[in-house]
Order: sequence, then C-alpha cells, then structure tokens
Amino acid sequence: MKTTLRWYSSVALAVTLAMSAVAAESAPRPAATDRVGLYDSRALAYAHFWSADETRIREAIVAEGMAAKAAGDTEKVRVLGARIAAAQERSHRQVFGTAPADEAMAALKEKLPAIQRELGVTRLVSKWDESALRDVPPSQRVDVTDRLVQEFGLEPKRQKTLEELKKAKPSKTS
Repeated sequence: MKTTLRWYSSVALAVTLAMSAVAAESAPRPAATDRVGLYDSRALAYAHFWSADETRIREAIVAEGMAAKAAGDTEKVRVLGARIAAAQERSHRQVFGTAPADEAMAALKEKLPAIQRELGVTRLVSKWDESALRDVPPSQRVDVTDRLVQEFGLEPKRQKTLEELKKAKPSKTS
C-alpha cells in the first residue's frame, strides 16, 4: 500500500511540475525593452538628395527639359519645370525643416531590416516626431543618423556640410 501511495504521490508531483512548467511558458512575459533608433530626418534628406542615384535622376530631368526647350515643346518644359519646383520645395522642407524624409527612407527600405538588427533597434523614428516618441523614455533612444546617412555614400565635401546642418536648428517651414 505504501508503495502504491508513493507511486501516486510521485505521479501527482510530476504532473504538477509539468503543469507549472507549461503555465510558466505560456504566461505573458514583460515586453522586451523597445530600443528606438532616432534619426535626424534633415540629415537623411540631405544625404539622399546628394546621393548618386538622386543626382542622376535630377540630371536626367534637366536634360529632358533642355531638349524639350530646344525642340520648342513649351508644354513639356512647363510640366518638367513644375515637377522640378515641387521637388525643390519638398526637399527644402525636409532638409531645412522637420518634414518627414519619406523618399530617403523609401530608398533605404530594402536595407532597413538588416541595419536595425545591426544597431539593435526595434524601429526607426525621426527625432522630430514628438508623438511617436511620447512613450519612449530617453534611455531607450539610440541615435542612428550617421549609420543611415552612411548608406548614401556622401562625398567628403557634402559630409562636412551635413555636419554643419545637424548643428543648426530646423526652420519653421516644415
């Protein structure tokens, strides 16, 4: 009888321990620390503007406009002029204000997951996006601006200008 009682006790203990282990595994755990990568959208927009790809695109549009002008196609000249003016206005708001650097982030889209893993951040947020940063304590913010800018391969001359830009306060034109 004692042997049977011990056996039942042992089985009951094993079942209890197993159930405790399963409960511990399925219990909600505190969320991992959410490290947020902050970037200066102005710096990113500037670097994107001067990237080789963007420079080629601008040069192609200008060449197309000059060819249209030489051919007397005033409508095409007008359309291209409006396109250039809109891009210039958007770029100005991004580089000198705090408008989102959407085009720059889109250009990096394929590389961002690897960069985030490399930097150990769960998401990227512009340092000017106060609403997105409202619940992120300063201790969980990591500046990733230089790493993102690096992807655009700025020339040293442009890099020097970028460093000055980062020190300046943004204008109110965003």
